Amino acid sequence: MKIYVIGFMGAGKTAVGQEVSRRLGVPFFDLDELIEAAEGMPVREIFAEKGEPHFRRRESDLLRSTQHLEHGVIATGGGTFTFEENIQFVLAHGISVYLQAPLPLVMKRVGAKAAERPMFRDEIAVRDLYQYRLRYYKMADVTLDIR
Repeated sequence: MKIYVIGFMGAGKTAVGQEVSRRLGVPFFDLDELIEAAEGMPVREIFAEKGEPHFRRRESDLLRSTQHLEHGVIATGGGTFTFEENIQFVLAHGISVYLQAPLPLVMKRVGAKAAERPMFRDEIAVRDLYQYRLRYYKMADVTLDIR
């Protein structure tokens, strides 16, 4: 079984994914970390130097590379599940779990590390992005409320 953990930045995808993988005794993968390893630079630098389209292509390619896994927990990037081809892939190859974190909690968690988040430009932009992505996240198989 494969579990794809989805949700907005700061929802806790990596922390929850690591704990679930530990409890299930299956491997854990973080798409952002896989991209950073493949590119040899942090996500924020990839966005700055190569642009978001390049990042999204790498993200989709690495997501598809999980197809061969028999078992695993995969923490996706905040935008992974907002592209139709990625949504269809995840829904066809595993269980999608949406970590539904309220915006004030996300803002609190991300605020201190905003410089590390390329999509965190300003509070209004983050609110708009959060609202935009909700419609996609709600397509997940399972929703967990994060408080």
